[in-house]
Amino acid sequence: MTILYPGAASPADIIERARRLADEIERLAADGAPTAADLARAPVLDLYRPAQRTAAALIGVVTGHPTVRNRHVALTTEIFAIDPERSWARSWSRLYALGSPVELRDRRRQ
Repeated sequence: MTILYPGAASPADIIERARRLADEIERLAADGAPTAADLARAPVLDLYRPAQRTAAALIGVVTGHPTVRNRHVALTTEIFAIDPERSWARSWSRLYALGSPVELRDRRRQ
């Protein structure tokens, strides 16, 4: 039984990144903006625009979700840990108990 950590080397990596992000958000909320020193150390992103990127996630029919109606399709936030053998996954926002996976067919043989 192996727990997988998509996009991270280890649980310690996820914990450290999440703590740094939480600390930074807390500081920004208290101060209202990054300091001049923070911005001087930050890389510059020029000619920027909104973009989307792929993150490990799950999609399926959900039951018991606080904001999605029962038996509706839901897309999880980024998955940080998953153990299909023990039937659970932890996303950014919550823990999911996993039911049955969809059996994927090889499209090349259709």
